Amino acid sequence: MKKNLLVIAMVAFSFIAYAQKNVIKANPIGLAFGVADLSYERVISEKGSFEIGLSYAGAKVTTSSEVISTSAIGGEGKYKFYFSSENDAPRGWYAAPFVSYSTSSAKSSSGADVGFSAFSGGALAGYQWVFGGGNTGFALDLNFGAQYISTSATGGTTVNIDGFLPRLGVSIGYAW
Repeated sequence: MKKNLLVIAMVAFSFIAYAQKNVIKANPIGLAFGVADLSYERVISEKGSFEIGLSYAGAKVTTSSEVISTSAIGGEGKYKFYFSSENDAPRGWYAAPFVSYSTSSAKSSSGADVGFSAFSGGALAGYQWVFGGGNTGFALDLNFGAQYISTSATGGTTVNIDGFLPRLGVSIGYAW
């Protein structure tokens, strides 16, 4: 019986010790342009965390001759290496390699249907603040970096983009 209580206490302590190691964030700039971008960061060591994100966008554009409906969905994963000697993850300076994939489609009232997909990978450097006591409170994440993008299109179009592009990011959220 004592052995079972000890095991239960150890498991409960491990959940409590890592209970304040989560951050959920959204991109306010994307929201201003109709893109819902939500990410979840989980601290997995004193100086490292893994972050996953999902995004969705949809719009209807009306021209003088037709209506075009668009939608897009994407996902991203990154591992953050935190460098701060004063703070543990998820606070401070970090570097993060990332990969992402997105797909979109557009349909017009005249019957044209175009698809577009993009794969990218790159590296970011940034700083994340957590305002509040302990590891809980409002979070602000600013980052910049470079990415290589490879795209392809379907549906009668020949748009292809392959190359390096800069990347900037802003996210706000809550850490607990």
